[in-house]
Amino acid sequence: MPTTYSKYQVVINETTVLDADGMGWDYPQTDGEGSGATDENVMYREVLPERDKITLSFSSGTSEATVRTILAVRKLSSCTVNFYDLRAGARVTKTMYPVSDEIKAKSLVNGEFIVEPFELRFIQTIPN
Repeated sequence: MPTTYSKYQVVINETTVLDADGMGWDYPQTDGEGSGATDENVMYREVLPERDKITLSFSSGTSEATVRTILAVRKLSSCTVNFYDLRAGARVTKTMYPVSDEIKAKSLVNGEFIVEPFELRFIQTIPN
């Protein structure tokens, strides 16, 4: 896999490249049931493994071919996603599943293709 991908490109299952108009990262941190205070007022923190999420933004200028690719990708129950990771400052590959907003598109009589802006998210399935 070439290392020349931009920060706004993701590679799905090592074959499908998506160019997004924007990208966001979510790094939620969740405490487990073992977190809290003891009877002696000693605090304990049980940090659960993180489940990272990336969000790709697509604008009204997204092409019909790209929308078709996204419609195929969002049917996957699991996939590998290679993307620029903000925390690592480099590209990483993680096992994730896709979820997207509703996609509303129109093809006009004059051949113009219009899609409302939407987001495609990938959520990590196996935390590191």
